[in-house]
Amino acid sequence: MKALFRILYSMCEATGALWLGVLLLTSCTSSQEAAQSRCLSATVEPLCTMVEWIAGDEWTVSTVVPAGFSPEQYNPSPVQMKELTGARALFKIGKLGIETTWIPAVQSELPELQVIDTSAGVPNADYDPHTWTSPRNVKQILRNISAAMTAMDSLHADDYARRLVEAEATVDSLDNALRLQLNDLPSRTFVVFHPALTHFAHDYGLRQLAIEKDGKEPTPASLQELVNEAKADSAVVVMVQREFADNSARQIAQQIGAKVVIINPLSPDWTAEMSRIAEALKGSVVTK
Repeated sequence: MKALFRILYSMCEATGALWLGVLLLTSCTSSQEAAQSRCLSATVEPLCTMVEWIAGDEWTVSTVVPAGFSPEQYNPSPVQMKELTGARALFKIGKLGIETTWIPAVQSELPELQVIDTSAGVPNADYDPHTWTSPRNVKQILRNISAAMTAMDSLHADDYARRLVEAEATVDSLDNALRLQLNDLPSRTFVVFHPALTHFAHDYGLRQLAIEKDGKEPTPASLQELVNEAKADSAVVVMVQREFADNSARQIAQQIGAKVVIINPLSPDWTAEMSRIAEALKGSVVTK
């Protein structure tokens, strides 16, 4: 715990916080208390929603990365570090930026905190960490959550198994609806600023053209190449997340005559956002 205090101190010092003493005095949660906790944490909001589906009302689930922030670059606050001392487990997507840089340090300082990797058994999770954009992947994510909850709380194993069946039915229903939505598209190619829809595209036979590659802004040459490909495939939509600048996206959209649509793969309302992305591909979402 002393090591955690050092982390908190350096974070508070960097932000000029004057309430360090309060944090240190209130951060003391014993391993025994954490083991009895009914609190869980998830790195991003859609994963938080899925944990809630399985955990039920008996558990409180919080999100590390708040709305409007990118999990690729977000740095948790000292208050969030403090809150984790009272959590029973932290669920992660797999290899998002925050999960590869921040979680290892947390694990070394909070060995009693269980870290659950929900990407286990998910195809190509190493290639693209945005696994939750695929309903097929989400069913495996839900199974991983259910298994983790059962291991932590075997007394309620039947409840977790029942909720898993219900959640899988919800995902299957969404998957069927998306296939109908995406059956007849003006183009099966779309442009996106941040390549967050690789798994979605794979599920539904689509082609994703990403503006940003390896976290880097495009060069003029790569932009022109993308424009040529988008034109050749008659792409009708350019998608961009609110967390990212959209200048290059709008430039491309203007050149190929496509709509710019703001999407939010990090939305807590996962089912609604997946449907909205499908509607955008049909060209029926209002331009932003």
